[in-house]
Amino acid sequence: MSSAPPEQELLASIESGQAPRRILEFAARGFVPLPPAELVRAVGSILAAKDPELSALCEETFATFDTDTLLAAVRSDGVRAEQVDVVARRTKESRVLEAVIQSRVVPDSTLEWLAGWIPPDLQDVLVTNQARLLASPGIVERLFENPEMSSDIRRRADEFLEEFFLKKEREALDGLEEAVEAEEQAPSADGSGTQATAAPTPAEIAAAADAQAEDDEGKSLFARLATLSVSQRIRIAFRGNREERLFLIRDTNRLVATAVLKSPKTNEADAEAIANMKSVSEDVLRAIAQRRQFLKKYSIVAALVRNPRSPIDVTLPLIPRLGPREQAALASDRNVPEAIRVTARRIVARRQMS
Repeated sequence: MSSAPPEQELLASIESGQAPRRILEFAARGFVPLPPAELVRAVGSILAAKDPELSALCEETFATFDTDTLLAAVRSDGVRAEQVDVVARRTKESRVLEAVIQSRVVPDSTLEWLAGWIPPDLQDVLVTNQARLLASPGIVERLFENPEMSSDIRRRADEFLEEFFLKKEREALDGLEEAVEAEEQAPSADGSGTQATAAPTPAEIAAAADAQAEDDEGKSLFARLATLSVSQRIRIAFRGNREERLFLIRDTNRLVATAVLKSPKTNEADAEAIANMKSVSEDVLRAIAQRRQFLKKYSIVAALVRNPRSPIDVTLPLIPRLGPREQAALASDRNVPEAIRVTARRIVARRQMS
């Protein structure tokens, strides 16, 4: 015989879906003897089950809960992930959403959804939980898609990417290079080669990688990369070969594309190839234009201006840096925005008049 209070047994039966249908109907209408916060949880569990007959009743009941009741439910001991999600998707109250973001049981999918629209004060709460962001990079990605993302949050999100993803990959890459160098310089047992060791050497690791590459030969690059997680794609974007990096620069996840640009392997030739791509995001082209070392190369500047995907505020100041022939071509190029053509025409006209 259970020693739990009747209210707890009732709530537990509703949460598990084991309650009789009539009890679920009463709960959906709010007619069960539960404290307000527990009633929120009960209604949340029924809504999460997506019962078409009970959902409409639950929505009506949920609309009657005030802010304090929702807040108490989210903060209550034993609250379930699906209940927190239900509350998050049905309120705009800042205090409640802050509690949702801080909840230990809130699903990653809920935080990703919130990250796409919450205001700056709640964005601040979200980026403070770095452990959760590290475990689910998609949350940061959705933040970058938030039209209300503040400049401070953008800076902190970029710093998070640099500190927790790219720094780790950079250290791993440096460690691998040091290991290879030590392997090449270490004397062997007979003084003429590499010293024997029980652990696999970098050369052996490379050989194993080559063997794996042969196994994957028939597998396309897209097929190999499309099945990877965000964290795995970030690692390859930072450490992969040129073909992999130029493929991943078009990744819809901003973190992956940013990792390509921050990779020490990405050089001017890569930047020029990317600047000519019509399938990359505006953020990628803007990032290239913000790197002084890239803008020193004329072909990169010209590619950025010719690319219709480049942000106009980035390309307009670059037009005067082009040669007369490029400017004349831009003046009649219908593939670039009208503002670019007009500016190029004015420069060409002034030159002809002088």
